[in-house]
Amino acid sequence: MLVHICCSVDSHYFLSRLRELYPEERLRGFFYNPNIHPKSEHDLRLDDVKRSCKMLGIELFVGEYDTQNWFDGVVGLEDEPEKGKRCNKCFDIRLIVSAQQAKKLKEERFTTTLLSSPMKEQKILFAQGDQIAQEYGLDFIKVNVRANGGVQEQNLLAKKDNLYRQNYCGCKFALGQQRDKQGKISLEMMSDILQTDSLGSIEERRAEFHKRDVLEQDNKPYLLVQRKYQVYRNLKCLLQKQNGENILSYALVNSQSKKKTTIGEVSWLQPKLDLDLSILKAYEDKKIQIGFSRKEDSVFVPLDFVNLVCKKNFLNFLDFRANPLSIDEEFFLRHLLCGYQSINPILIVDSKFLDSITIEIQSLFQEESIFRVTELYNKN
Repeated sequence: MLVHICCSVDSHYFLSRLRELYPEERLRGFFYNPNIHPKSEHDLRLDDVKRSCKMLGIELFVGEYDTQNWFDGVVGLEDEPEKGKRCNKCFDIRLIVSAQQAKKLKEERFTTTLLSSPMKEQKILFAQGDQIAQEYGLDFIKVNVRANGGVQEQNLLAKKDNLYRQNYCGCKFALGQQRDKQGKISLEMMSDILQTDSLGSIEERRAEFHKRDVLEQDNKPYLLVQRKYQVYRNLKCLLQKQNGENILSYALVNSQSKKKTTIGEVSWLQPKLDLDLSILKAYEDKKIQIGFSRKEDSVFVPLDFVNLVCKKNFLNFLDFRANPLSIDEEFFLRHLLCGYQSINPILIVDSKFLDSITIEIQSLFQEESIFRVTELYNKN
């Protein structure tokens, strides 16, 4: 029997129950989900499905991530609500390809772990599965694993086996609607200007679950939890001379929004800072200066200061953009210059400037639950 797999949370329990119901059946998994956006989220869920199938001893096949086929299939249904016509079309697209894969593998039966999800209409899935199965000369296996406390058992199993529990179905249309209802921005569909693994990003999430996998391979105990964080994103950073020439700049983490305003003269001074002795002497000898706005609370940091205190060798601002600081290094700079909980704008610039300038910053602060893996000491 071929089993279409949508995600590890649904498949882990569904496959376990299916094996109990069909003990003589060879189960083969098929991950095909071009509806999961963006691709980094698709790949994270695929990673977790691979882990789940390995735990259960299930052979897994992976379908093509052909998003264009999916988008073409749901044209005109973008604004449909979840559980509406777009979802039904999405089921069709995935079940048809699953049926084709079943025929290719010479399987006579197929089913889908979508039947396990409490977010899906089971009767509709039964009807669609039967119709597609008939078209391809297959049997569609209809099972209800939700009944009699199945949903609760599924959630308990997901937590017990430390699965990745995603917080949205998959497609960017449903995600946008869900985040709108929550009064939030879809961070999942947003890329940071420099950071590829910024706090709360899918890339960071994937790295955290990779840490889980490595600890498991090394047979080391760990704890998987979710913690709430105040996540920051810089949406716009504009620094401009009065003649319209842009000054290359980067807003450091937690730099609050600033309406477009001319701030006039910037004072370049050398503040006393709590630096390591090895760095302090070079800082004093080079007489590196930091820019302070006289009109408001913006601070301007030249690259030579960043190179010194962060032990970098950026040749220029373009080099800095190509090899950005880590989030920890950004927080280190903020704490050093303005304190732990400061939110005033701190802008990294190529070098000292003397012009009167215009500044504009658009920032986003948003509470997010983020997965964290903590290694533990062995009980022995």
